[in-house]
Amino acid sequence: MRKNKKIIILLAMLAFAFTTTQFAFSQESTETEGFETEIEAIDEAGDENLPALLGMLSVEFEVDILVLEDLSAQGYTPGEIWLALEISLASDMTLEDAILVAEGTDGHGWGVLAQALDIKPGSDDFHALKLRWGDHQGRIVREMNEEREQNEVGAQGGQGQSGEKGKSESAGQNGKGKR
Repeated sequence: MRKNKKIIILLAMLAFAFTTTQFAFSQESTETEGFETEIEAIDEAGDENLPALLGMLSVEFEVDILVLEDLSAQGYTPGEIWLALEISLASDMTLEDAILVAEGTDGHGWGVLAQALDIKPGSDDFHALKLRWGDHQGRIVREMNEEREQNEVGAQGGQGQSGEKGKSESAGQNGKGKR
């Protein structure tokens, strides 16, 4: 009978461990998916037009374009660069320190990033951070998409009128940094 109690207790402990592990993995998976989606959207925008994205990030975060181009040349993805800029803005970290944090977030979720920023996952500050960065990232991607669409429309409308097409492209680039 004593042996049966030990087996029952052992099975109960295993069931508890399995349940809590499943919960932890499902929670991490949810946090990772949202984070990965935002990084991927920035990376895709960079794949389409990296110079324009870096220019936009330079203006948005008030960082010299040469610094961002150097990070890109070192092999950092546009998503890592964006994330490092957000981390630096939200903390007292330098961009150099923030890029190391951003580089190490691959495969981790918002909770891991929040802990790196000394923000308690699940807190009001945590949710505000996710919302602010999600909105910011979304606006950057939307602006990149709008610029791409305008360039496509301008290119289609300017076919056969190479002078007009050249004027609209240079005007768009000159006005970009003057927000």
